[in-house]
Amino acid sequence: MSDLSEVFAYVPPFDCSTIVKILPHRYPFLLVDGITEFRSDGVDGYKNLTFNEGFFQGHFPGHPVYPGVLQIETIAQVGACWILARKENVGKIAYLMTVEEAKFRRPALPGMRLDVRGSISNLKSRTGRFVAEITCEGKPISSATILFAFQRGESGESSGK
Repeated sequence: MSDLSEVFAYVPPFDCSTIVKILPHRYPFLLVDGITEFRSDGVDGYKNLTFNEGFFQGHFPGHPVYPGVLQIETIAQVGACWILARKENVGKIAYLMTVEEAKFRRPALPGMRLDVRGSISNLKSRTGRFVAEITCEGKPISSATILFAFQRGESGESSGK
């Protein structure tokens, strides 16, 4: 993509200060820390796992592991950044419709940086598919295919307010 600013309202790299303008999620459910790249058909982002995150206290005591369901949500939020940063989608909200082919290969632990790389396909006016993998230092952690729908928020306002 030659000039990202023609297509996207926000151009990577960016961190949480921009992500909260794009996604409606807030602490403790904002599960992406940065977006490093947009491509014509995809996105790269990351989540830093720190021991002080609340879910580690109960999952599992003495052996903290980032829950698989939150890994799926991290994948979905990275994909949503690409969709909702597009100029025609600013102010919309993305909803997860289905999860397909989710695979978990090794535990995600405190101290890891989870890199998410994914591709968007079947993009239509209100739906699309995001196929992504989470890795840490090049080693696969998990992967999934997410189908999503996006639409203007119920209040009609931007998700980033």
